[in-house]
Amino acid sequence: MKIENANHIHAALRAQGITCRSWSISHGYHPRTVLDCIQMFAPCTGRKPIRPLAKQIIVDLSETINFDLIGANDE
Repeated sequence: MKIENANHIHAALRAQGITCRSWSISHGYHPRTVLDCIQMFAPCTGRKPIRPLAKQIIVDLSETINFDLIGANDE
């Protein structure tokens, strides 16, 4: 599945039977922080996280949905 925007990230989580909120809590993140990271660093934005927490959230999301969100803009 090609992930291009924030809605695709949410859909990929839902396809695995989890919500963004439940994923956030199970990984020890505040749900609003995860939502903000998804909105700010979705592949369509062209932005990459710099701060360690944002970077870790995106890396963990990438592992969960099996799509490299950090390097997605390099394709």
